Amino acid sequence: MLFTCRPLAGHYEPMLPLAREARARGHSVAFATGEPYTSRAREAGFDAFRAGPDEGFRAEWALRFPGFDQLVGDAQRHFFLTEIFANLELVPRADDLDSIVDTWRPQLLVHEVAELAAPLVGTSFGIPYADVSYGALIGSSLLRATGEAAAPHWRSRGLDPHPVAGLFRHLYVDTCPPSLQNPELASLAAVQPLRPAAAEAPDTDAPAWLDQLTSAATVYMTMGTVWNQDLDIFRSVIEAVRDQDIALILTIGRQNDPASLGPQPDNVRVHQYIPQGLLLSRCDAIVTHGGAGTTLGALAFGVPLLMLPQGADQYANAERVVAAGAGRQLLRDELSVVTVRKALLTLLRDSKYRRSAQRIQAEIQAMPSAREAVTRIEALIP
Repeated sequence: MLFTCRPLAGHYEPMLPLAREARARGHSVAFATGEPYTSRAREAGFDAFRAGPDEGFRAEWALRFPGFDQLVGDAQRHFFLTEIFANLELVPRADDLDSIVDTWRPQLLVHEVAELAAPLVGTSFGIPYADVSYGALIGSSLLRATGEAAAPHWRSRGLDPHPVAGLFRHLYVDTCPPSLQNPELASLAAVQPLRPAAAEAPDTDAPAWLDQLTSAATVYMTMGTVWNQDLDIFRSVIEAVRDQDIALILTIGRQNDPASLGPQPDNVRVHQYIPQGLLLSRCDAIVTHGGAGTTLGALAFGVPLLMLPQGADQYANAERVVAAGAGRQLLRDELSVVTVRKALLTLLRDSKYRRSAQRIQAEIQAMPSAREAVTRIEALIP
């Protein structure tokens, strides 16, 4: 089985439980992605091939699309799906996958749903493939626009374009709990639910200082690995809790220096990175950009969220969490020290948010494991 994904944590990590289970069953398993996840897959014991742009590609294309980061909601998601995923990234990744498939000869491709080269290459070679989600199903209008953007690349290979870029032809592996799901999921012919990887605790020990926290509440903040460059957002949250009986733990990303935020009060700890699974079970609230990994991770532990969406699928994730009663959101133009403090204290004091998060936690715990999902995926092998 060849697992293909865009080189981002939120796209690579949901596939790891499936890859590990497939390997445990004796299948030959490899990853095709960009750095740093090619190296991380190798560190996890898998064969791995470079395919498509690396993680730093965003810095290259961003200059070509001034103002893209000011788009909001579906407008920005449309931009990513059509301009970036179905155009700039698809062609070089498909070219690399052609060579990998021709040499390695996988019987099956398993790709995350935003990686659009696998359906094209799989169709070209006559290899079945499974689509793996990392959140709620993308809306049908966005999917159709994606199919239109990808159509020229299908025609260039002598293939009839697929209405939604080849997705959902064989099997859709769904990692989204029902309370957050797009109701359009019911229109898909073959769906296999899968408990999200974010629900699994890491097998490393928690830092000793976690047991020494004495504040009335513990809050964790992350803006993920891509949308973490605006340090003023972190500063606003720090100021919001500075005089509160709240222990605030921030992870600001490996590319950022904690010292750049200056000295901190005793109730604030700033780190570049800590595996979130070590923190989530100890938290009373999470402040996040709303990436699928952190959102599902928090809810897997029954923790309510304050969502600060910045782009991509984060707006949709925030809207679904708010609609489910498990959190609150602040858009960019609403964010200030005062609004953050008010929203965070509301989450901590009103138990209805925790109850809603725990209801979704129960849904996640009831979702099938990777073992069940791989059994369904194996059935696609000719």
